[in-house]
Amino acid sequence: MTMKKIHIILIALLTIFVSACKDSNGDYSDVIYITGTLDANSIRMPFEGITSMGLTASSTAKVDQSVNCTFVEAPELLDAYNESTGKAFIMPPSGAYALENPNVTIEAGQFMSTQAKVSILDPTKFEEGKNYCLPVKLQSDGKTLESASTAYIVFVPIITTQVADISGTYYTVPKFRLNEDVGHFEQLTMECKVYVNRFQSASPYISTLMGLEENFLLRFGDVSCDKDQLQLAGGITGGQWDDPNNGGQKHPVTYSMHFQTGKWYHFAIVYNGSNITLYIDGKQVDDPVSATGTVTLAWGYLSSAPNSIGPYAIGMSAGSRLLNGSVSEFRVWSVARTQGELEENICYVDPTTPGLVAYWRFSGDDLQPNGTVRDYTGHGYDAVPSGTAKWVENHKCPY
Repeated sequence: MTMKKIHIILIALLTIFVSACKDSNGDYSDVIYITGTLDANSIRMPFEGITSMGLTASSTAKVDQSVNCTFVEAPELLDAYNESTGKAFIMPPSGAYALENPNVTIEAGQFMSTQAKVSILDPTKFEEGKNYCLPVKLQSDGKTLESASTAYIVFVPIITTQVADISGTYYTVPKFRLNEDVGHFEQLTMECKVYVNRFQSASPYISTLMGLEENFLLRFGDVSCDKDQLQLAGGITGGQWDDPNNGGQKHPVTYSMHFQTGKWYHFAIVYNGSNITLYIDGKQVDDPVSATGTVTLAWGYLSSAPNSIGPYAIGMSAGSRLLNGSVSEFRVWSVARTQGELEENICYVDPTTPGLVAYWRFSGDDLQPNGTVRDYTGHGYDAVPSGTAKWVENHKCPY
């Protein structure tokens, strides 16, 4: 390479570097921002009991002289944030939290400030089923980077609950069977939390999550894919409510992601009337699949026999294909839940939320004397066990 070419390359690299430091006003000076917000301006704060989290300001370079900064609550920003993210946050209750030591300083020769604190004062004031967020704005006597001068503190209560290890058993929902009330979903969301002990090792290598065989079913494995891959089997839309194969269109999908044993995942399959989309832990996986028409959860095969109509099931399909693992937070909705709603409600959702058709927490609190798991919505779609599940104590959620 000639010296001339090297010189040209160095000039190009320098131009790129300088452009990266330039702000929206064409100013190349160093700027102040909220630590941790350059990539994303939400900061999650998990808590269990009374606790605190540090909050600091940073400079893009060491400052020559002290810079004074103040963190200020900015509730007026929350509505716009919800609209832009598809979420439904509310401000935390008065007395539940405090923004402490809000005045901080980046001392001369440093690039990070002293520490302010966001503290949980009374965790009992955070209600289950509600999502709380505190917008905080940075003010400074130095130049601030506008895009990183606001932090949205998302409070994440850690819930301690039971979960059900259903290895060797499964649950069915008899009141779904041939019930026209669950036969015409123009939109649909099915979601659940699952922990796999072991994937099936014998053909057809299927471990079932939830749904209806030959209709709309979430499962791991098949002879056509690896046993640790997720499938939407059937994926039928547009069929007759009491026989989806009559006029319906199939949209089976094998997703690219491979899953681990010994780890909790949140799964959600969402149909919005035009696309079917999979979310894992609140994040989209693979491209949506185009589909139209209604979905029915009133009908599916119990076995290979052509007239054997089975009920909606959890942990079972086609009379077997059981899940070896634990389950929690199974829900069926008549609406297409947004990514934000899925992400912020993994551990619990208000059972009176519009569109929630059935809700099986598998938390122990919903366990009836006969082993049935109560439908939290009050709609009566209780889940009936085929045997006895093992209830596992002290599960922490998130994960």
